[in-house]
Amino acid sequence: MSVCVLEIPRLCLLVMMLGVASYHDTRTREIPDYVWIAGCCAGAVLYVLDWQEVDSFAVFSIAVGGLAALLAWRVLPVGEADVLAILASCVVCPVSFGMMNPVIIFLGGLVLEHMAAFFYNVRYNVGDLCRRRLFAGVVAPWHVRAAAFYSVHRRRPHERFTFCAEKQEQGRMGRVRRRISLSTPDPDSGYETRTGVFVTWAMPAFPFMLAALLLAAAAGILFL
Repeated sequence: MSVCVLEIPRLCLLVMMLGVASYHDTRTREIPDYVWIAGCCAGAVLYVLDWQEVDSFAVFSIAVGGLAALLAWRVLPVGEADVLAILASCVVCPVSFGMMNPVIIFLGGLVLEHMAAFFYNVRYNVGDLCRRRLFAGVVAPWHVRAAAFYSVHRRRPHERFTFCAEKQEQGRMGRVRRRISLSTPDPDSGYETRTGVFVTWAMPAFPFMLAALLLAAAAGILFL
């Protein structure tokens, strides 16, 4: 497969766009719309400059990436910005060096994000286990505790962007019982602010945008 003259500028544009998005994502968990608008406009200009080089594989990558983003939005608990990142990558750089960038960003980003979540939770839970306060005050069977060890942790005071992973229910004698919820939270729900409550992993530890940026940058390093 021949390499398009503007593949390198496209890849650089993709890295720049995801870099700016990652900066805003890790600081505020909100990405301004201008990031996607500017990236897509610049990508559209490049299409005008190299329209003769757009082949069927690029069109296929755009279609698959767009479909994956829309399905993720409807089926998976992903944020709007994550979907926009995939759609923008379809416009900015759908193919580079024979790779379908939107698909790599979508699948690779999810894998890296969940791997980081796994180690992030285990790190804190091992510390709580050593202090013998891992599941103190929580009512949960052994299999729920085993799954929670890898998927949730107690919120620390420094964590800003976490989602509650607890449910409270009325027990006997009017007592309130705390239970761990393993269901995936709504990414548009409010962040938890209480300390000591079980929460899902803190997203700034390794957000999807940063994972996508690393994948795009790695592609550029490998092939440049």
